[in-house]
Amino acid sequence: MESNEKKYYKIISENIKNLRIKAKISQEAMAEKLNCSREFISRVENCRERVSLNMLLKIADLFQVNPSSMFIKP
Repeated sequence: MESNEKKYYKIISENIKNLRIKAKISQEAMAEKLNCSREFISRVENCRERVSLNMLLKIADLFQVNPSSMFIKP
């Protein structure tokens, strides 16, 4: 059985990808706005790297969503 932590990171990853696609911006453009690498965005979206709380807050701000919405399954 998947741990709660893993489940939430998967949900967060899916939400980040969905928000980016909905906003019609590339990983590269998103990375530039967040001052990180495109590779980092890719790893986060593919659940290969965990996003920090600080970065999660920056992403929520970028897409103008409530940070708590990032924890809700799409």
